[in-house]
Amino acid sequence: MTRQILIINFEEIYLKGKNQKIFIKQLIRNLKRKLKPFSEFIKFEKSHGGSFFIEIIKEIPRDFLYHIIEILKKTPGITGIYIADVAGITLEEIISASLQHIKNYQEEFDSFAVIAKRINKSVDFSSLDIGREVGSAIHDTFQKRVDLTHPDLKLYIKVRGKYTIIYSKIIPGIGGLPVGTSGKAIAMLSGGIDSPVATFMAMNRGLHITAAHFHSVPKTSPESIEKVKKIVKQLTDFQGEIKLYLIPVLKIQQAIAQNTDSRLRLILLRRIMLKIGERIAAEQKAKALITGDSLGQVASQTLENMRATEEGIKNIIIRPLVALDKKFIIKKAREIGTYEISILPHDDACSLFTPKSPETKADLKYTNEQYAKLNEYNLIEDALQQMETVIIS
Repeated sequence: MTRQILIINFEEIYLKGKNQKIFIKQLIRNLKRKLKPFSEFIKFEKSHGGSFFIEIIKEIPRDFLYHIIEILKKTPGITGIYIADVAGITLEEIISASLQHIKNYQEEFDSFAVIAKRINKSVDFSSLDIGREVGSAIHDTFQKRVDLTHPDLKLYIKVRGKYTIIYSKIIPGIGGLPVGTSGKAIAMLSGGIDSPVATFMAMNRGLHITAAHFHSVPKTSPESIEKVKKIVKQLTDFQGEIKLYLIPVLKIQQAIAQNTDSRLRLILLRRIMLKIGERIAAEQKAKALITGDSLGQVASQTLENMRATEEGIKNIIIRPLVALDKKFIIKKAREIGTYEISILPHDDACSLFTPKSPETKADLKYTNEQYAKLNEYNLIEDALQQMETVIIS
């Protein structure tokens, strides 16, 4: 078996200067946890500039390698992955390994360029010698033409200390920052399209997410909860294990309906949801709440209504989608795999509770007066006592 390594690129982390080591350590920690089922096949090596290596130390089934690549592609902090072949440092070994590498991709290109770098200066040939000899061998073996300006495929050859690495095709990652490097946050997760995308975007900026879902069972179907579990399951591709809190709010909705102005139903409900989210954040030592708000998309997401909703909330409220349009959000939902789950036809707590004529520009003073009619403490305590916790991995 040709020895292989996986070269992991991390462009944004490389810009972190003296703090770079902190981000790399967290990225490797996340990967070791996610790749634990494959630990007998791989070994993590030290970082080299803007990348680090994962060595394949044991012959690995093809489907296992496929799963490892899929995990790497979906891990925040990684911008690209190369599958590299490892050869010796003689010119003959480099040519042989280069031909073997190219054989895997010969149907995918017509022109190529060899980009060689001789880091080990003790060998008796130059970088130009590598490019000339390897290029000639590829041309003669596969009848491919050399194009140094706009090649279909670039073959990279780096002669290091005691070995040479050979790679070509980059597999793009999702970039961002490693989960956990920006702290913890509570994602207010509905079963809709927006909040899963907001949750993913928060993860991709380094936040470790705990999810909170508010439901109105039995007024809504229990299947709505199963739908959210499926969404969270999909999001574990990016973070790994996620804790999900399931919080009943039917009694809260009934209290709001019986005691307050119907036009403010959603604003008051969302405010009390944020209050509950704050309680969970305190328990989880999280500093922020994540919502799927997109400015002007629905009645509750005007500037006035968002201001009235967040009144009295001490945690930072992060709205990753606030300036994004629906078309972009749907595109991102498709990319992360949550869209098809989100459009399943199950009601959520907010849709059940939408008034016929919702307020679009809530007056803060009047909203506070209406909120004061609710027994906030008892409603929140009752919801928290009935809350369920699920670990999804």
